[in-house]
Amino acid sequence: MSEHFFITGGTGLVGTALLPRILASWPDCTVTVLIRADDEQTKEVRLRDIVARLRQEGIPHASERVSVLWGDVGVEDLGLRSEQREDIIRTATHLIHGAATTRFDHPLEEARAINCGGTMRMIRLAQESVDRGRLKRMVYIGSSSVSGQRGGDIYEHELEMGQPFFNTYEHSKNESERLVRDYFDRVPATVFRPSIIIGDSRTGWTSSFNVIYIPLRLLHKGLLKYVPGTPSTKMDLVPIDWVSASMVHIMKNDESVGKVFHQTAGPKRAATLGEVVLSAIEYFDRNAPLSSPRAMEFIDRVEYERRRAVMRGREEALMSQLDTLLPYVSVDRLFDSRNSDALMEGSGIVFPLFRDYAERIFAFCLKTNWGKVGIAA
Repeated sequence: MSEHFFITGGTGLVGTALLPRILASWPDCTVTVLIRADDEQTKEVRLRDIVARLRQEGIPHASERVSVLWGDVGVEDLGLRSEQREDIIRTATHLIHGAATTRFDHPLEEARAINCGGTMRMIRLAQESVDRGRLKRMVYIGSSSVSGQRGGDIYEHELEMGQPFFNTYEHSKNESERLVRDYFDRVPATVFRPSIIIGDSRTGWTSSFNVIYIPLRLLHKGLLKYVPGTPSTKMDLVPIDWVSASMVHIMKNDESVGKVFHQTAGPKRAATLGEVVLSAIEYFDRNAPLSSPRAMEFIDRVEYERRRAVMRGREEALMSQLDTLLPYVSVDRLFDSRNSDALMEGSGIVFPLFRDYAERIFAFCLKTNWGKVGIAA
């Protein structure tokens, strides 16, 4: 039997980019994507959307190779019927778990129920498949944010280091990764930790306008006058095309079993906050000018919180959108990626520097009106 992939989170940013690379890298494989849908009609629409994008990516016979199942990682047995679950255990060679809540404001127990609960359900699925002698690999898509409020050098083998967390997303993803690592001796698993994922370095495409895109949108509208951080603050940005390409390359290597891989820019390749903001100002002033040129003030976190404390009404609502960015600019994290670097050596997959594709990111934002017009590649 040829390879069969079962993917959760397949319609998210990472999953959408990963799917065509999997189908191209395993030309005879088939894929089942778990999706949340309110009814059969919605499920069919989602499937048509997936197939249409795969055809744009030049994947032959996409409609014959991809199927969807209606389910939810947040409920028992992933919301699958017993025969559907049994079919996955019997046929899947690869399980890829990317579904998660990325909201920062969930109460911790709600974040755990989705992120930790969904991860544990996939682990049970993987273990049963291993017992049948079928599973070749489980891939868990985690986050570099498991480092929480730690600063300085962050290593791939580290996890619980006594760190506090900025939010319940970080906390629950840390605990979810622990669940996977606890099964390294029983399940052939690989953990990926991408950092701040942004659009495709070749086209600017993204399906998610969160995190770094929030201050960029405010900057475009002329509503952002200051940011917490210094111009030299490291911004560990990774373009989605590089993330998906490196994931596939690493997961195909047997040496990646039982290891954690940072998918990060690291100190030598990371952009700076000043580089991101000032290049955006220059681009927007040139392509979407306002009545007066945009300007930016860099302030420390104490000053930022002082200003926030006295805000009211519309101003407070606008600046509250920066809360998702604060964890990434208030602590300098330097992600060591020696595991990833070792397996990527000789792959021919080159990490794109932000300055070389920044204008494509900004152009896509304007072209799609920040995702409101349509986000086809």
